[in-house]
Amino acid sequence: MAKDTWNISGSTVSLEPHQRRSPGRWLHQHSLRIAVLGGLAEAIAAYAYGMKLELMLVGVIAVLGYINLRKHVPNAIRRPLWIVVMAQAVGAILVPAVYVGIFLFMGFAALMLLVLVVVMLGDLRRS
Repeated sequence: MAKDTWNISGSTVSLEPHQRRSPGRWLHQHSLRIAVLGGLAEAIAAYAYGMKLELMLVGVIAVLGYINLRKHVPNAIRRPLWIVVMAQAVGAILVPAVYVGIFLFMGFAALMLLVLVVVMLGDLRRS
């Protein structure tokens, strides 16, 4: 069988050279992961040192500052700046999210306990 019979399009197959990974490309591909892990570490540190409100204030100021200044920042430092600001925002969101999660769990547990008390009262009436 000839080699050209497998080529449906009629054009020759060309191999493109392997693109090298530059630090900028790697940073672009992994920027969200870096920001989330940085924000998680920052939230843990803020919780450990008792600076929850300060972290939220810094997060809000950082995001507002980035939104206002992003057009004036050179492209070379825009992505690293975005990572830092996103880490601040993630850290500021995680601290109150833990408290909201605990509050929701406590509400669910109280509701479940109320249902169980009603079941137990029904069991008392049967005997």
